[in-house]
Amino acid sequence: MLTHSPAFAGFSVDDIDAARRFYADVLGLRVSEHNGMLTLHLAGGGSVLVYPKEDHRPATFTVLNLPVDDIDAAVDGLTAKGVVFERYEGMPHDERGVLRPPDPSYGPPIAWFTDPAGNILSVLEAGAQPEAGEAASGRAHAGRVHLQLSVYPLRQARLRPGIEAALRAAAGEDVDVAAGRLSSLIVGDEPAVFAALRAAFRAAGSSGSTVMVATLSTGAPTDETLEDLQSMVDERSA
Repeated sequence: MLTHSPAFAGFSVDDIDAARRFYADVLGLRVSEHNGMLTLHLAGGGSVLVYPKEDHRPATFTVLNLPVDDIDAAVDGLTAKGVVFERYEGMPHDERGVLRPPDPSYGPPIAWFTDPAGNILSVLEAGAQPEAGEAASGRAHAGRVHLQLSVYPLRQARLRPGIEAALRAAAGEDVDVAAGRLSSLIVGDEPAVFAALRAAFRAAGSSGSTVMVATLSTGAPTDETLEDLQSMVDERSA
């Protein structure tokens, strides 16, 4: 019914003027204002509504992810404009505040920061575009959906319970789960993968505030890559 609806997301702030200056002048996004509300115009045609709320409370999850080609350059540029990057307890952030996975298959480098209203945003490094041969391989696996999922419990004394609960919940939805150090790969048909994502989100959130970063693909990784990753996980668990 809503397949062709021009949907948009939204979140609240406590100061529209401060938000406009931040999103336009600091982040460099195209921003328009109508009826006391802002619209963030994103590359690719998407948009986000930012509206004032007197009893605003900052979101405890990431409200906006901003892919970049070079995360170091993006973080350095934002830092020079006064942005302070978050460092969450138990996470191996580098000196810039970037969380870097030990292997690209575990997820993209990512760094979090907040807007003037305290809402959590992130910049994450977009992966290189696949070569023609890789694209052809991806088409051969188009019947399967691949979900790369990272779970980041926030302000919790113990991180593992929330992560493990999310993976257990996902595994109960008729999907294949290959756990990694910083992210996990979940593979199955489309309804099962989205059911697994929903179940993982609910399970992770049951232990407290949680950030989840999900990347969906119909082309990669291949089954061979998944087998290699699973073998690596099995060896480390032995």
